[in-house]
Amino acid sequence: MREKRPLVSVVVPTFNAGPGFERLLAGISEQRGNFDVEVIVVDSGSTDGTVERARRHGATVHSIPKEEFNHGGSRNLGVSLARGEYVALTVQDAVPLDGNWLAAMVRSFEEEERVAGVYGRQVPRAESGILSRVVVNSIATAGSVRREQYAGSPELYRALTPAQRRDLAAFDNVSSGVRRSVWEEIPFEPTNFGEDIRWGRAVVEAGYKVVYEPESAVIHSHDRNFIYDLRRNYINQVVVAELFGLVQVPNIARLLVAILASSLHVFSLLRKEGGGKTAPRDGARFALIALRHAVVSQAGVYLGSKVGPADGRLARSFPRLRRRLDGFLSRGV
Repeated sequence: MREKRPLVSVVVPTFNAGPGFERLLAGISEQRGNFDVEVIVVDSGSTDGTVERARRHGATVHSIPKEEFNHGGSRNLGVSLARGEYVALTVQDAVPLDGNWLAAMVRSFEEEERVAGVYGRQVPRAESGILSRVVVNSIATAGSVRREQYAGSPELYRALTPAQRRDLAAFDNVSSGVRRSVWEEIPFEPTNFGEDIRWGRAVVEAGYKVVYEPESAVIHSHDRNFIYDLRRNYINQVVVAELFGLVQVPNIARLLVAILASSLHVFSLLRKEGGGKTAPRDGARFALIALRHAVVSQAGVYLGSKVGPADGRLARSFPRLRRRLDGFLSRGV
């Protein structure tokens, strides 16, 4: 008898996911919906029991050497192994918020054939530090309003401003889904940085629609150090400049303005997260947290516009220095 083909496949890249991986696997098995689900794990050489945990939960595991991993290529491999019409993508340390994670994603696909991809809301972990909570709650994947990202035609998309094109291309593989037939036409780029927004741009430019669906939600956040924040903002700027020609902090004057604006914004979010009424000691602590975050994040953006371009002034004048700085700022993101 022929095995029934699942409607939905879930692809998870892993490397030493740890015991917390059980929460994701259990969350997938608890999803509600009138459809069958399979789980595909693409593992990059775990040695901590990740593979065994995945198999205990019925997942199909495909192992690759650690050095072959990259964010776009490994996800392409996972999707190629999947049998579902819709393929959900997530990360090893995310956990579905509830049993509606996949059903809400599927509903967006089935409502309109033009929908190529769906990405969902991210909710910070309750135990996260206050800065992590306010950062996650302030990004585009924190909103409670559903968005449809559609340009109308390739010509109309290319006629938009860089910022508008960037906004329409938004996509996030922390929690996302792709229509397999569209992925077969437009796979992810085999890159270590920004494979999700690159794919978002490609499908919107091709005339498809991307949907942000807040009812499809996962719990996901990290308490990162300042070096990581510097590197993350550096890479983000490099990617948006490459894809959209968007340079957010082009000079020192704009850097100072960006630091001030970011400090004030984050300070207000910290006060709100702290209950609105804060003691002077808390106010001073929040101001310091906001200022440090603003300096590091905006410095990363500024460096992304100066160090990142391989054909920029720094590369032409000091190619070796540029390569070394880029190597340091691109590491571990």
